[in-house]
Amino acid sequence: MLKLPGGRVVTGACSWCGGPLPPRRRRFCTDEHRRKGHRAERTTENDDYAKSVVRQIRSMGVRASADLYALRSLADAVDNGRQILALAVDGARSRGYSDGEIGQALGITRQAVWKRFPRQPKVDAETTGTGSAA
Repeated sequence: MLKLPGGRVVTGACSWCGGPLPPRRRRFCTDEHRRKGHRAERTTENDDYAKSVVRQIRSMGVRASADLYALRSLADAVDNGRQILALAVDGARSRGYSDGEIGQALGITRQAVWKRFPRQPKVDAETTGTGSAA
């Protein structure tokens, strides 16, 4: 085991695959594993990230009970979250997911999905001017 500046510890195994390190390699056994490892370290949108967002919103709610400005910020965040959820549902529909599958993911019925997130009509440039020119 080797300690590097900054507190990192090298154990003699590749950080990506766990295999032995060749000579003069400190963290990854190949350049491909180095690229994959660095890419994986940059990923922030995973389950831990979602749990962190939930914790932040919960603590925002606690702060909002004592501060009116924080209460307004929380209300804005809730409105924004509803809009983003509607966009996500539209995106899931466009990728071919049914209302039943979306409802199962959200923990509601397909009828509730249909009522809460109505399908938005597609606006066509030709049909916007329906008045007659005559």
